[in-house]
Amino acid sequence: MNRNGPGLQGFLQGLTDHLGTKVVSVVIAVVLWGVVLGSRNVEVTKEVPIEIMTSADVVTSNDIPDRVLFRLSGPKAFLRTILDRREDPIRINLNGVKPSLLTYRFFSDSIRVPIGVKVLSVNPAAVQVKLEYLKRKDVPVRVEVRGAPPEGLRFAGVQLKPDVVRIKGPESRVDAVTEIATKPIDLSELKRSTEKEVPLDLLKLGVQLDGPPPRAVIQLDPISANFRIKDVDIRVLSSYKARVGEKSVTVMIRAAPRDLASLDKNKVLASVDLRERNKGRYFESVHVTLPASIGLVKVIPDRVMVTLY
Repeated sequence: MNRNGPGLQGFLQGLTDHLGTKVVSVVIAVVLWGVVLGSRNVEVTKEVPIEIMTSADVVTSNDIPDRVLFRLSGPKAFLRTILDRREDPIRINLNGVKPSLLTYRFFSDSIRVPIGVKVLSVNPAAVQVKLEYLKRKDVPVRVEVRGAPPEGLRFAGVQLKPDVVRIKGPESRVDAVTEIATKPIDLSELKRSTEKEVPLDLLKLGVQLDGPPPRAVIQLDPISANFRIKDVDIRVLSSYKARVGEKSVTVMIRAAPRDLASLDKNKVLASVDLRERNKGRYFESVHVTLPASIGLVKVIPDRVMVTLY
């Protein structure tokens, strides 16, 4: 009786089947491995991102590098694989740590490398992390403008909506902020009065905006007209019948030649709003509605007598 059983016989049989092919494969693998390890070493730098994890009420208050540089040496084929590999960030877990100053060190084994590759240096070798409590505060916003409006326009002012914003960040940095400036609004790039969202200059302050950025209403007034539109009918807005002393007005405008060429005079509207008034006589201002690309200079006459009956 064969005490080794058929299992051992099968294993030995499988080991000896195609023995020559298996030996050749092993020899080729060993030779290739030797060629790779014996090839000339090269040096490369691999960047690995840093991710700091803290409690919700604690934040970092100092500048910390966002990545670590590992200087590696080894066979070119191995290093190419490492360079092409996407690295998970080195996570510095500080959850539950109270405000303090601490040091975190990086080592050669902070990055995975195959046999034959050496870590020559780590830069930085350590980082200091300063933790502070998170704070929020409302601060006023100052508008910054630069440049001059295009010819024929003057800068009449700017209004922020809102003019106070909420910021958040490390307690010491938030306490140091008394106001925040917008990034400069270039008046030379504007062709008419406009409303736009304006970013805030927060980079040097080390704080963040806690909410949407404000919007700026920039008022540019034409200072001279280059075209006039005559006989614009006046419409009275009222639930009563109306009699107007002047049936029409002349509208003085300023616009670029291209906008003038495409101007539809039917979109130039003049009106007097008396919807909140009772029957009677009123001497009211004329409101003119124009396409967005057209600047209003003057309305002649700018006030008219209206009788509601």
